[in-house]
Amino acid sequence: MAVLIEALSVVIRCEAIVKKYSGGVNAFMAALPNETLCSDGELACVNFMVPKDVQAYVENLISNGLTFKQSDKAIDIVVVDQMRGMTTDCDWAEIGESDWNSNPNHTIAVCCARPTKVDRIVVPEGWEYEGSLSANCKYVDGKQVPESLKFVRNENGVDVLVDEKTGQEFYVRRG
Repeated sequence: MAVLIEALSVVIRCEAIVKKYSGGVNAFMAALPNETLCSDGELACVNFMVPKDVQAYVENLISNGLTFKQSDKAIDIVVVDQMRGMTTDCDWAEIGESDWNSNPNHTIAVCCARPTKVDRIVVPEGWEYEGSLSANCKYVDGKQVPESLKFVRNENGVDVLVDEKTGQEFYVRRG
């Protein structure tokens, strides 16, 4: 099996959650920062859109007993960028692409535990390809945000920005 990778994904070994996370699985679930969790039983994945939110979540996982990396190798946690791949060397997981529902026009990024055969892909509850980041991913480097893009409001954990030149709204899910 495999888990969906979108935007910036924090992938965690399920075995580490069970054996090392302070308070176990129930505490892990209670501390989830958003509703993007998906798990195939070997890997758990939580997706973010902002690097600061990833950092805060990884720090929370570390403070609860998990190990991010040692000697530049992922131990319990690896961060995966949908566009660029793993941010740390990792020998227990691998990333790739798959066609969602066997549709070659609906390519998604996935991560699976090694060694594993990808016969099924797990996605967050309620996820649909249409309208997803996999279908509509637009990457904006934090250093290259257009000056015309202004923060308007936060609605239920989603920052709403508007391009003052075009009036188009953009949405950034916050962890």
